[in-house]
Amino acid sequence: MDALYEVAVDAPLAGTLTYSQPVGSAESAGGEIPAGCCVRVPLGRRLVVGYVLGPAAPLPADAQSFVVKPIAEALTAAPFFPPSLIPFYRWIAGYYHHPIGEVLRTALPLAPTSRGNRQVKARMRPVLLPGPVLRPLLAARPGCAVDALVDGVAASIPVALKKAEQKALTLFCEAWARETQKDQTVPRAALLARYPGAGPRLNRLVELGILEQASEQMVRDPFAAQHEAQPPPVQLTAEQQQVLATLLPAVEAQAFAPFLLFGVTGCGKTEVYLQAVQHALAAGRTALVLVPEIALASQLEAHFHARFGARLALLHSGLGDGERFDQWQRVLSGAARVVLGARSAVFAPLERLGIVIVDEEHEPAYKQEDGLRYNGRDLAVLRARMADCPVVLGSATPSVVSYHHCMQGKYTLLTMRKRVAEQPLPTVDIVDLATVSRSRPDLAFSDQLITAMAETLEQGRQSLLFVNRRGFSSYMACRDCGAILQCRHCQVSLTLHRSRQSLLCHYCGFRQHAATLCPACGSPRVSGGGIGSERIEAEARQLFPEARVARLDSDTTASRTQYGATLKAMRAGRIDILVGTQMIAKGLHFPQITLVGVVWADTGLGMPDYKAAERTFALLSQVTGRAGRGSDPGRVIVQTYQPRHYSITLARQHDYRAFYEQEIAIRQPLNYPPFSRLVSIRFSGRNGERVERTAGQVGRFLRGHRLAGGSDILGPTPAPLGKLKDETRWQLLIKSRSAAVLRELCAAVLAERNALCQPGVAMGFDVDPENMM
Repeated sequence: MDALYEVAVDAPLAGTLTYSQPVGSAESAGGEIPAGCCVRVPLGRRLVVGYVLGPAAPLPADAQSFVVKPIAEALTAAPFFPPSLIPFYRWIAGYYHHPIGEVLRTALPLAPTSRGNRQVKARMRPVLLPGPVLRPLLAARPGCAVDALVDGVAASIPVALKKAEQKALTLFCEAWARETQKDQTVPRAALLARYPGAGPRLNRLVELGILEQASEQMVRDPFAAQHEAQPPPVQLTAEQQQVLATLLPAVEAQAFAPFLLFGVTGCGKTEVYLQAVQHALAAGRTALVLVPEIALASQLEAHFHARFGARLALLHSGLGDGERFDQWQRVLSGAARVVLGARSAVFAPLERLGIVIVDEEHEPAYKQEDGLRYNGRDLAVLRARMADCPVVLGSATPSVVSYHHCMQGKYTLLTMRKRVAEQPLPTVDIVDLATVSRSRPDLAFSDQLITAMAETLEQGRQSLLFVNRRGFSSYMACRDCGAILQCRHCQVSLTLHRSRQSLLCHYCGFRQHAATLCPACGSPRVSGGGIGSERIEAEARQLFPEARVARLDSDTTASRTQYGATLKAMRAGRIDILVGTQMIAKGLHFPQITLVGVVWADTGLGMPDYKAAERTFALLSQVTGRAGRGSDPGRVIVQTYQPRHYSITLARQHDYRAFYEQEIAIRQPLNYPPFSRLVSIRFSGRNGERVERTAGQVGRFLRGHRLAGGSDILGPTPAPLGKLKDETRWQLLIKSRSAAVLRELCAAVLAERNALCQPGVAMGFDVDPENMM
């Protein structure tokens, strides 16, 4: 009987399917397809990509009437992902209630059959006249040697060369005479660049045996543009040594051990990471290092590349498809033993893991917000557990949940309270925008901040201005009727991007020209309100025309090259004032920054989210940490309308422990994490009535379930963002202290999906949600 395979198909199916041996292929002759290979399989009337998870269970005796379809073809001869990671994929599918085939599609780079995956470089070499004969002839007869050689070659073959073929041969001989490669070859691309129509002629010369063409796979190098890396320290600080004295024995023990590295900004956590990774490599193991955003990966890239060179691989969505494929193959083959990347790097095909590191572990960016809604930090902890190795979660502002795990003894707490060289933490001044008088009320700057910027410029130092919104104006309002201009497809206001003269929706990408009429009353008196990074840049230039001002946000850094160029200019002192959004708030080390201005600290406090205060505290603490990292002390000015909010006052005092105690006291009576687990069930569709009806039916179903008593069911209610991309959105929240209860409730809803969901309504599960919008 043919071998049977368990295959996860790239389709929204909850389980796996069984297929038999391919027909009419090498595999059908007896060679079995190993687990980890990619295949193409029939599904209904179409062919889809599938992933072999191993041999399938034998068919039951009463299943003789079933027809098991054969695999159409094997796309990879060898595994494209390590079979050892299959239990990891299965766990993810079960925990996040997501089809396992789509889990694998998320985990893997582009399908191995995609044309863009492999970059092949063709090279030509002489055959009829080998190199040792050809080169002396060229050297002895300069000028006319090429013509003579072409004539000689033409006379030595039975077929007359056409004029175009003679020209191609002449071009080759000229190029070959200049080549100094040890393999005595000429790049085919170089020949085609000089003679674009030479392709068919070169092919003809190969057919005649005059030339030979060899192809080699090229690895695209994502490290082409390097940032300047700090040299290794001559001596570690006392706190670095103390932390490593605890951490390195755990690496040697090769056992699961979770650590929370709580270190103030500028304390040298990066060097701890580098030392721990080096220790793991020395023990013959591999290492995985995660950062929450591509921008942070770019900052750490130079440090890790300088230390580990060709052993380092990058994995994140900022790379092209081909680059990601090449990096994946380097890791899979064992050529790269250290992986650095954003959340998707948690799926890297590393084996023999020796350490897992999650930098800025508190960041919500570790959570994927569409498709497979996984948390990269949580999966990193799981990978370490499955690999029996330590995991280090690092942050200057740990998440409340992670710190609570330390208090409960689940994690080991490592602390670093001092900056490198013992620089003091910056002083923080709070400006109450509600009461302070301003000489320039038309600007977003208080007099205190303007004066501090002028003093910093006079001293030849750098300033950083932080505002957590991009664009020029965060909304456009009619001055006659008060209507706010909204996106046609979403229930959100349009943002003015003045440099593009357009109004843009940051959710669906809809745009319209900035010169527009009020859609409610037709008035042309429409003007912008609110602030964004583009406006702050313009006002900084207006205040200080002699200053060199730059902006760093997603609008100005479309590529890694642009981002790196701005950082390089900042490091070289060619920028006086840097304006930016979240991407400048963490990870940057510029010793010349002595002033940080937080233009508006209240951005996130009004969000309908139980983590609003935690995010505000973390963001303020992180951006505060950019100041005073050199020999000069730092200063921070925070502008706010809520100067007495505990997240702001405690960030001013650099007092994380007090913030944690305050936050825990608020969450415990409300039964929010870390005292419970959450699942958000989200409903969306173009027909609002059907979406509402479906949400109501699911809510009633859950409240009638036998396990409803072990949970709190909130809603359903319209989502705070009630419409996105023309779809109405509702949501329902389940809270429970038991993960098993949540899992069973979700499974019960999924089992009744067809009966509960109205036509055209999508239902999705967000386990451990980060975004309540």
